[in-house]
Amino acid sequence: MAEQLRDELDAFAVEHGYSGRSEVIREACQSLLAEYQETDYEGQQVLATVTAVFGYDKPKTERRMMDIRHEFEASIRSNSHNCLDGNTGCVETFVVEAAYDDVLRFIGTVRGADEAVSVEYTVVPVDVVSTGVSESDTF
Repeated sequence: MAEQLRDELDAFAVEHGYSGRSEVIREACQSLLAEYQETDYEGQQVLATVTAVFGYDKPKTERRMMDIRHEFEASIRSNSHNCLDGNTGCVETFVVEAAYDDVLRFIGTVRGADEAVSVEYTVVPVDVVSTGVSESDTF
């Protein structure tokens, strides 16, 4: 584990009243596993927006993001890479449409790209998206 991550975990533990780093890690792992056990969309086609934030000028991470794009190209509907102002970081945004299990695998792959990658995402069933748009909503 990188020293910076250990320091951040220790600071988080102190700030939030945890007994130590291991308690923070245990709770985070339990939350992550519970998230992947969610079955609300199991067996459905879903649309996901996935945003990954990471440091600027990290060729290994950028290369991994490119590999992920190729690995999941059949499911990626849109992808953009932007550098933050002053080159303080990078933001990789994906729109993915696939079976729920495939989207979970995509999210896990992005999360695993590098320990310094921060990932946020939203998942909705495709049928909710399609019924929420009417002809009067189009321009």
